[in-house]
Amino acid sequence: MIVNRKHEWELHCHSRFSDGQLTCPDLFALAVTNGVRHLALTDHDTATGYRAAVENNWVPAELALYPAAELSCVWKGRTIHMVGLGIDAYSERWLSIESDYVDRRENRFLRILVVLRKAGFELNEERIRAIAHPGPPARPHVAAYLVETEQAKTTAHLYKRWLGQGKIGDVKNQWPELAEATQWILDCGGLPVLAHPHRYDLTWTKTREMLDDFCAAGGQGIEIACVGLDPEKRKFLSNQAQERHLYASGGSDFHSPNTPWLKLGTYPEWPKDLPKVSDWLRNRMATMKALESNATSR
Repeated sequence: MIVNRKHEWELHCHSRFSDGQLTCPDLFALAVTNGVRHLALTDHDTATGYRAAVENNWVPAELALYPAAELSCVWKGRTIHMVGLGIDAYSERWLSIESDYVDRRENRFLRILVVLRKAGFELNEERIRAIAHPGPPARPHVAAYLVETEQAKTTAHLYKRWLGQGKIGDVKNQWPELAEATQWILDCGGLPVLAHPHRYDLTWTKTREMLDDFCAAGGQGIEIACVGLDPEKRKFLSNQAQERHLYASGGSDFHSPNTPWLKLGTYPEWPKDLPKVSDWLRNRMATMKALESNATSR
């Protein structure tokens, strides 16, 4: 059994700028309460929350906030998530990537409405968008609406029957390929990290193939200190990471305070025999600050 413990570093969590339930100020306040001192906000396909937090002075003095995002992509027809840590969230390149994802997500949302209406659900698009605000509407917001309107009892049932992977509401073929998303992160100075690799229901052979393709595309990190990873799979992934010289990353994948098994800043220990992505991220931000300082002084 792998024991979860509190950490000062949280490198995978979400706010209302994607499918998290907390505003950025509330998320940061909870992080400080839980003992987190370094946080990467990894909202889905956007760093809007990071920019808003910086520009509105939402970040507490006790917390270091890092730019990041969790990009959706496809590997051999399967939806894969990739965290980009330390991206330049203000660069023209990153903003163009975000804009591309906005279009993709909007098209996906509209397609989800079509297939669910054909399945017999009544959907109020305006209300779903209001639930999602300030983030883009997605499956969790559709699920919340269906529970709110008593068309379903629980979101868990909706994902099992209608919205989960492989179900009719799992519209995914519009995402970029894994290699393309990896390159986008690299283009913006970030470090590509394969998110929660144990959740993709892959055999060990297929996991090796995915890691081969990920590394060939420039991937540099993998989440191993994450909740729900059994000891045998953790050992396997650690060995694969060691063979490929990958950084180890970790985090809770926190979305909501209503899921007690996922607490912000609480997850298993970092593997002791692998380099930590937190060290890379600390150095990356120091370099970015030095470059900004030099540019300002000119």
